[in-house]
Amino acid sequence: MIHLYTGDGKGKTTAAIGLAIRNLGCNGRILFVQFLKNSETGELNILTELNGITFIRPFMRHKGFIFNLKDKQLMEIKEDIEKGFREIIAVITDSEFSLIVLDEILDVIEMGFLSSNDLINVFDKFSEIEFVITGRKATQCIKDRADYITVMNKEKHPFDKEINARKGIEY
Repeated sequence: MIHLYTGDGKGKTTAAIGLAIRNLGCNGRILFVQFLKNSETGELNILTELNGITFIRPFMRHKGFIFNLKDKQLMEIKEDIEKGFREIIAVITDSEFSLIVLDEILDVIEMGFLSSNDLINVFDKFSEIEFVITGRKATQCIKDRADYITVMNKEKHPFDKEINARKGIEY
């Protein structure tokens, strides 16, 4: 089954973490992959301490916000993500996971770093595994494959008042 958490609202990663914790509580083995995140976060601190969760952040040689990077840097990030994606497929192939979370994978696809078909091929190859995918926008072909679709819509957020992200709340 494929769980899709999408939209411009807060809570997509949080919902994915909740499902991962539930699965872990039932003796599951989880692969939790975070794309496009390269700073310390509260979830990184705790998830890496839990037995039964393999946590991966594909290497990116450039830090900071994607929208501030130059074209050459974006091409290097694309190379990094493609390489990381191949490594993730190898990890999935060599292990037995009950749940795989691909956090921000939809944003990776929207930015053109991977294609929808890359993701769908993973679903096809590992159809016995439960997947959770997150990101702001899902392509129609990914929506068509999803068994669950939850859309988080932002109606109001402190960022709109120029309040910065707060440690322990947004990261």
